[in-house]
Amino acid sequence: MSSEHLFHKWGAGVAPDLPRIERAYDEFLLTDDGEELLDAAAGAAVANLGHSVPDVADVVAEQTERVSYLSLSHFTHAPAEALAERVADLAPGDLDTVFLTGSGSEANEAAFKLAHAYHRSRGAPGKHKVVSRWQAYHGSTLGALAASGNTTRRVPFDAMLPAWPHIGPAYPYRWGYEGTPEEQARAAAGELETTIEQEGPETVAAFVAEPVGGASIPAARPHPAYYEEVRRICDEYDVLLIADEVMTGFGRTGSMFAVEHYDVVPDLLVVGKGLSAGYAPISGVVVRESVAEPFRAGGAGSFPHGHTYAGNPVAAAVAGHVVERYTPDLLATGRERGETIRAELEPLDSHPMVGEIRHTGAMIGVEFVADRETKEPFDPDLHVYERVYDAAMERGVYTYPGRGSVDGVAGDHVMLAPPLNVSEESAERIGRSVVESVEAVAEDVL
Repeated sequence: MSSEHLFHKWGAGVAPDLPRIERAYDEFLLTDDGEELLDAAAGAAVANLGHSVPDVADVVAEQTERVSYLSLSHFTHAPAEALAERVADLAPGDLDTVFLTGSGSEANEAAFKLAHAYHRSRGAPGKHKVVSRWQAYHGSTLGALAASGNTTRRVPFDAMLPAWPHIGPAYPYRWGYEGTPEEQARAAAGELETTIEQEGPETVAAFVAEPVGGASIPAARPHPAYYEEVRRICDEYDVLLIADEVMTGFGRTGSMFAVEHYDVVPDLLVVGKGLSAGYAPISGVVVRESVAEPFRAGGAGSFPHGHTYAGNPVAAAVAGHVVERYTPDLLATGRERGETIRAELEPLDSHPMVGEIRHTGAMIGVEFVADRETKEPFDPDLHVYERVYDAAMERGVYTYPGRGSVDGVAGDHVMLAPPLNVSEESAERIGRSVVESVEAVAEDVL
């Protein structure tokens, strides 16, 4: 077999020499030539429970025999209802209804449309813009990409994107504000108020943010005052707060949802990835009672949006099975393994190539710099993020590399986001391998 007929992101029938994975179990990926790779990224921060979880195949087989497909536009079914009830139980505050979709991008699109539909139902159809942040990623479909602040992903399709406004990222390491962490956080959040006023409050429907930085600025986490101020601003200007937890939800940051670190309840909570832990394509938007109310029976009308595979019975059954495994013990294990990896990374705390190591739960970001004192990033042409990734792969460890954290182009980093139940031994190996990889790359770039 070859990839000749497979249209990769690199082009039709064109791809790097990618490993071909034949099998996976726990935190390991087995290639067709017998190599065993340690998955320190849970795929794309998806496989929160590891690979080949027992009983999932049985759930798929049983549900497929019962009913494998239904359109939620015309029918309802037990797996979707049970999943929605369970997710609503887990979500904070009065986030208690769930609109199901298929992917993280689709879920964010649905959240944006729902925000506009909500305002329209209340007599404010002009509120349609979504404010977001630079150096954030919300998906690859056009609306989600318009809200994203990832320059390299946006530029090729810029002419097709709505001109929605962006504010600066929640990035304490590179904030230029004066004062205490709390004062800096409130000043950064103030950009949202300024932008809403400049755009015109009557035009702004929502503000979307990753509570903890994902692929663009992994594990970046502001002082809680940031989201306290954001919540105040959104309430004052009648703007819905959307928390994009596609990557951070279901235990990734140590709590069930990352917003719980701030004691703030968003109006819409976007979930994906960990919802099924990679066993089926499914995502959703968890909706606050006050936002759902206009769409209830006797309200202003329906929400004219949906997808063919939204709430697919098989995917919903699998997700329901997975979600039951997010116990307090599992979340505690994820936090412990994150601590183990962070401890192994300690030799990098003073390394000349490392600007900052960010850590929350089982999510760690290591940012690389050419100069620790000035925080100057490396020349993008050096591809430092790829070099560290390659060095780790040579040591049998698969990580999640990234670039553009500083200005959308410059800024190299690597994210570590293994399964929450990764073994202690593997956690130690992940940390050691990254240290060795950074030291090896530093010999060439410093």
